[in-house]
Amino acid sequence: MKYSRFERLVLLIGGAAILATVAFSFKSVSSTEEIIGQVLMIAVLIGAVHWGRTGGFIAATAASLIYIVMRTPLVTNDVGLTVDIALLIASRVVAYGLIGIVGGELCGRIMYLLARLEGSNSTDDWSHVYNQRFITKSVDNLLGQHRRYGTPFSLVLVNISPEILNGLRVSRQKYLTHHVAEYLRNDIRMVDEVGRLNDGRFLIVLPQTAADGGAIVGDRLEQGVRDTLAARCESVSTTVIAAPENADDIDLLVHELLPPGATIAPSLERRGTVEPQSRA
Repeated sequence: MKYSRFERLVLLIGGAAILATVAFSFKSVSSTEEIIGQVLMIAVLIGAVHWGRTGGFIAATAASLIYIVMRTPLVTNDVGLTVDIALLIASRVVAYGLIGIVGGELCGRIMYLLARLEGSNSTDDWSHVYNQRFITKSVDNLLGQHRRYGTPFSLVLVNISPEILNGLRVSRQKYLTHHVAEYLRNDIRMVDEVGRLNDGRFLIVLPQTAADGGAIVGDRLEQGVRDTLAARCESVSTTVIAAPENADDIDLLVHELLPPGATIAPSLERRGTVEPQSRA
């Protein structure tokens, strides 16, 4: 199962469950604020499933603030902040947090778990994100869509100086590599993809993202990786290439990254043929 299908399934089932709860409690719950508070869970669920832990956290925070503002009249009346009111507000905030943060984290992990279940050669052993072969085919697919439909996209290459890992135990190298991969995975949208190349670089694929948006993401990820590794500025760098501006460079990158003999059927669409070919 691809993550896009899993996302639709979760949103369908989760949204239906929340709406069913709202429908069943509509007569018993006289407060409009409580009904709105339940509906806000759908927004938090969307943030978690579509944007991962970061998006879920933002959605959960926004929903919590909206709910607290709606419940402010209860606190400012003559009764004041009672234990029941405090528990009511706290329960909503906790529910938003569980759906947004915990749910977003689980969705981020499930995305790559599904890839591993589909095939043993799709993820990198050290980082647990996509490996070079899988991420390159994703890039080639987007390039084919761009050539056919003009859809923009951006790539961010994250280069980490080998000096950071040199001299460390293998277990420590694996830990740092996985730590960086976790940061990258949690700092991008769920529709984006992260892969680790054979030379140690990370490749982030940003569908439907123009060059200026890719540059913003690249700057953020560069600083974030430095902070994650507590590295010097020169030890971490990023390169952003985007289509349509750098479509030929991306095509060249695909040729360089795919192993000899690998087929790249999606890119053949942009060359006007459907016959599979192999690279010598």
